[in-house]
Amino acid sequence: IDARRSRMNDPRISVVVPVRNKIGVLTAALDSVLAAVRNHPKSELILIDNGSTDGSSEILTSRYGADARILTLVPGTIAAVRNYGARHATGTHLWFVDADCVVPRDYLDRLVEIFRTTGSEVTGCEVTPPAAASRVEDVWFQAHCRPRDGDQEWIGSANLAMTRAAFEAVGGFDERLVSGEDAELCQRLRSKGFRIFEAKRLSVVHLDNAKTIPAFFRKEVWRGLGMFGTARGAAFDKPTVMMVLHLTLCVVALGVLLGSGLELPWRLALGGGLTLAVPVVTVAYRAFGNRRIYQPLYAVLLYEVYYAARITALIELCAAKWRDGGAVRDRPSRR
Repeated sequence: IDARRSRMNDPRISVVVPVRNKIGVLTAALDSVLAAVRNHPKSELILIDNGSTDGSSEILTSRYGADARILTLVPGTIAAVRNYGARHATGTHLWFVDADCVVPRDYLDRLVEIFRTTGSEVTGCEVTPPAAASRVEDVWFQAHCRPRDGDQEWIGSANLAMTRAAFEAVGGFDERLVSGEDAELCQRLRSKGFRIFEAKRLSVVHLDNAKTIPAFFRKEVWRGLGMFGTARGAAFDKPTVMMVLHLTLCVVALGVLLGSGLELPWRLALGGGLTLAVPVVTVAYRAFGNRRIYQPLYAVLLYEVYYAARITALIELCAAKWRDGGAVRDRPSRR
């Protein structure tokens, strides 16, 4: 018990950063992470290049080689890259942060304080868009930003910290998943009794968000490839259930539009209502949970795109399973 208290009061933090083709934002992000590491003596920085082809790997060596351990893992899912970094880490605590996040200089001091005061084994915070955010970034963030500190079901791995003991107790990230590895890891952490606490003081700025609707669609297709990672038995997460419901209603809407039992205006109204039903309900659910509503019409549009992306990912998963046994799960990370 005394040894555990000592580790919690004076932890060594291993900062694990996966890197793949982030040339446009890399130095802004890593300069801030390095400043945080330098500000906290009991820490180390581990950078893992995942097959960058845009010059990012050269920047890692030339600009950060003297201050960080530079590793390479090609090919590999984002989960495999993070696990690889963790295996080379020496800290009592692990902080996973993406290579497009700008962090406060005193972040690691804040992190240690949150671990100490809350007694949680897992912490972090959702990433926020930059000050000059696009409308897509702003509205999507406002729809998902949780209003206060507290226990959560999961925290995204772009800014996720935990004790090494908790990480090792569940075996790290599932390397078979091309995306959704953070939600699946947090599910296993909760099943083992580990507490996941989100703290707003640990917020960081995420630079490389999707800034247009087409880019948002592509990103959500990729994220959707891991949609079944949290499935346990017959259970599915809420986004997957809502996607299936949305797909069903869209098929019904198509039947209504192609039918002849109603006048065309009525068919258009009914078909449109069925198509929008799930996005509208989702926005209302988010607004109720967050105690605020922000640009609801645009939020409904984004959720329409989101569910279309998830359906596209489902089709891609089914096609891959039929074609080659699910090799889509092993594609390199796009992060």
